[in-house]
Amino acid sequence: MKDTLYIWIFGSLLSVVWGENLYELLQSRSDLSQFADLVTKDELVLTLLKFRQGTLFAPTNDAIQMHRGPKDSNFLLYHLSNVALTLDKLEQSVTSELPGNPPLWVTRRKIPESEDFEHFINNAKVIEADVKGTTQSQEQQVLHIIDEALESTVPVNKDSSLSNPDALRLLEKANAFGLSGMQVTDFFQRIIATDRTKIFSTPGGSTFFIPVNKGFETVSREKVDSKVVDGHVVPGAVIFTRASIPGRPIKTLTFGDNIKVTLAMNNDSIPGSPGGYQPSVQSNTRSGDYNHPKGVVISSIVKANIPVKNGVVHLIEKPLVVIDKDMVNFLKRFEGIEERNGRLQEFYKVVKDYAPDFMEEITRAGELTLFAPSNDAFINADQDILSRLLANSEKLREVLQLHLVRRRVSSDDIELRTVVEVDTADRHRKLYFNAIGQLSNRTLTVEGGGVNATIVQGDIAALNGLVHIVDKILGIPSASMLDKILSDPMMSDSATLGSQSGFNLRLGDTNRKYTYFVPSNDAWLKIQRNHASTHKKLFMGGFGYQSEQALEHHLLIGRGMKIADLEELFQNSKSDRTQIQMLRGRLNLRVEKTQGDEPGDIKQDYYIERDGIRARVIRPDVQCTNGVIHVIDEVLIHPRDVSVSSSSTRELSVLASIFSSVLAFRSL
Repeated sequence: MKDTLYIWIFGSLLSVVWGENLYELLQSRSDLSQFADLVTKDELVLTLLKFRQGTLFAPTNDAIQMHRGPKDSNFLLYHLSNVALTLDKLEQSVTSELPGNPPLWVTRRKIPESEDFEHFINNAKVIEADVKGTTQSQEQQVLHIIDEALESTVPVNKDSSLSNPDALRLLEKANAFGLSGMQVTDFFQRIIATDRTKIFSTPGGSTFFIPVNKGFETVSREKVDSKVVDGHVVPGAVIFTRASIPGRPIKTLTFGDNIKVTLAMNNDSIPGSPGGYQPSVQSNTRSGDYNHPKGVVISSIVKANIPVKNGVVHLIEKPLVVIDKDMVNFLKRFEGIEERNGRLQEFYKVVKDYAPDFMEEITRAGELTLFAPSNDAFINADQDILSRLLANSEKLREVLQLHLVRRRVSSDDIELRTVVEVDTADRHRKLYFNAIGQLSNRTLTVEGGGVNATIVQGDIAALNGLVHIVDKILGIPSASMLDKILSDPMMSDSATLGSQSGFNLRLGDTNRKYTYFVPSNDAWLKIQRNHASTHKKLFMGGFGYQSEQALEHHLLIGRGMKIADLEELFQNSKSDRTQIQMLRGRLNLRVEKTQGDEPGDIKQDYYIERDGIRARVIRPDVQCTNGVIHVIDEVLIHPRDVSVSSSSTRELSVLASIFSSVLAFRSL
């Protein structure tokens, strides 16, 4: 009995010194039970976990259930390394115990808005780290728990000569690795023809994007030259889909003095796709030449995260860098729900079913730029307004033409402010651009018809132009007139002045319609320069009554009149000017024709006049839920409108107070 007690005490002390080994750690975790069961049935792996130093990357039960590949000895060995490594000791790669010792690739990524980092092993995320164990011979062991099973690249016929292939070997023997359903021979032949085989066998860690043969059905093989091939390789970085930073541009091998190509990966939200998203990659030729024009090419990833000796391979649906479709055929790609890169399915459906003439217009046009609303833009739009729009072909055409520019407008044009506004296919309305934020994290916006949208994907290249995907439908207002003037930097001075009295309050009334000719900030600057005392009185805050009167000359109540309505009013008057009754006084409307930039191009300018002051409409048809704003370049007031003595001001205030009291009494 005493001997048994001594043995128990000695065993307990040894347990404290040695700790649990990796297998015992697995057994103690209910969330790793399925992986532990696989280990129990494999004598070699079981022995390694019990008696040898090492690091184990153990997938959870959920991860094991999601794994569709074999769960044999090779599967287990690929999750094991023969060196004990805590998270802080992990470098770019870790050698696995799988025959051929292929590497496991490590990504250390900073968590947004945090000082912490997250770690990925291939495409699996480490969700619990540094669980330490010890063998009986005091060798250290480390367990890391991951949320996805690791998938190795092994030949289907278990040919040991093909173990641990590099990217070139994988392409050369694609059928031996089970890729027969996704032929890559066309791109492989272009690699050979352009003498670029060496870059696919170079040691180190790189990312390779390989288009499958189907992608060459519409692409001339001769266009896939050495620069295009190099544009499919990111040197020095091993990027798995989940570990990538969405939208972050990374230099490719084609990044030199003349041609500059970057790649960026994304996970597009696609209804019905596995996991709810579809990974894609986009090339951006930021600087090009005749054979390699500027623009973005997007390709879906059809088989992701194939680990190789010198990095990772992603099979993609078509070649990058090469622009292969005009705009119409680019849009037709979104016709079927099977289209993986389906961010424009809703837009294409609307054009195809409700506005076939618009598609014809795109077909006949020369170079153009299309600002296409995303699927989310249609989902998030007011569905009642959208339904009414689809039922009115004329209005729908106006909205679609607002999204079309008959010239190329690139993101660089917006970022560098070489373009601030452009004419659209809707001859009455323009688009207005802005770049917000630092150059390294710039957000590009476009406003049309009173709607401000963000460009969520820019510069998608077509043979005859560019497509920018935006997050709202332009021309379908979602803000009241009050909200619009308060948020628009071009109208901030008018908003400030209107807030000094009760003028702005009426602009939030969505039960009435208004037409508001809003002086721009530059218009107020002219008043400040030419009539400093008048400007000071208006904006100093003590002349609310005069401020309200001044703005009432600019406001029409009862109808929201677009430029087309004003033009019709002018034409029907059969006069050189037409009077419009405003909230205070009348304005004269004039429409004048001038020669445009191109021969035969006639432009129409719209002017509003009051007592010798002439204001031109510089930004028409800013549509709101309760009316229309037209921005003008002059303020329609005279100094006499605000030159009131202080005593008169007090008298007016008293009268206003008495009048308000009478109204209140009558309402009782």
